[in-house]
Amino acid sequence: MDKKQREARRQQEDIALQRGLLWVVGAVVLEALLVLLNRFYFHADLETEVNIYLGLHEVLRVMRMAAPVAVVVALVWTAWQLKQGKKFGLPLIVTIALTAVAVCVHVTLKFGANGMSMLYWLVIAWAVLALVFYIYQREFFLGASACGMSVLALWFARYGAAGRPETLLVLAAIVVVGLGALWLKKNDGVLSEKMNLQFLPKKTSYAVLLVTCLASLAAVVVAMVAGDMVAYYLMFVMVAWLFALFVYYTVKMM
Repeated sequence: MDKKQREARRQQEDIALQRGLLWVVGAVVLEALLVLLNRFYFHADLETEVNIYLGLHEVLRVMRMAAPVAVVVALVWTAWQLKQGKKFGLPLIVTIALTAVAVCVHVTLKFGANGMSMLYWLVIAWAVLALVFYIYQREFFLGASACGMSVLALWFARYGAAGRPETLLVLAAIVVVGLGALWLKKNDGVLSEKMNLQFLPKKTSYAVLLVTCLASLAAVVVAMVAGDMVAYYLMFVMVAWLFALFVYYTVKMM
C-alpha cells in the first residue's frame, strides 16, 4: 500500500469515525430528553407540576399515534430512493430517528417506569451499534443487531401477554436481519446491484452471522413458550453471546 492509498484509507476512517460520533451525539441528546421526561412525567410533583405532567401526557399520546405513521412514510421514501438508484442516506437516517422516537414513546406509555429504565440502556445500545457499523466489520453489525434485538424481545417477553405484541414485532425484525444475511450471501455481499452497493466484502464468511440469527430467534421463541422466568435468564445468555461475538470479531480484525 503506497502513501496515497494509506492517506485515502486514513481519510475514509476519519469520516467513518466522525459519522459514528454524530450518532453518539444524537444518542446523548435522546438520553437527556429521557432523563427530563423521567423527572417531569414519572416523578412530577402533582401539587406544583401537574400542568407539566398533563401537557407531557398529551404530547406523548399524540406522538404515539403519529410517530408510527411517520416511520412508514419515511420507510417508503427510503425504499423509493433505493429502487430509483438515488442516494438514500437522508431518508434512512430520518427513518431510524423516527423509529427511535416511536419506540421510546410507546414503551414509556405502556411499560411506565420499568420501560423508562430499559430505554436508558436501549439508547446506549443504539449508540454502540452506530459505532460498530462505522468502525467494525459489517457482519458484526448485523450479528450484534440480531443479538441485541433478541435481548429486547426477551425483555418484552418477561411481561407475558402484555408484552406479546412487542415481542412478535421484534421477532419479525430479527427474521428480516436473517433474511437480509441470506440475501447478501446469495449476492456476494451486494445490497443493490443497481447502485453497485457492496454492503459486505465478497469473501465474507456468513456461518457465525447466520448461527447468531438462528440463536436469537430460538431464544425468543423458547421464552414465549416457557414463560417470563426463562425469558429473564435467556437475556443473560444472549448478552454473553453478544460479548462472545465482540471478542470473535475483534480478534478477527487483528
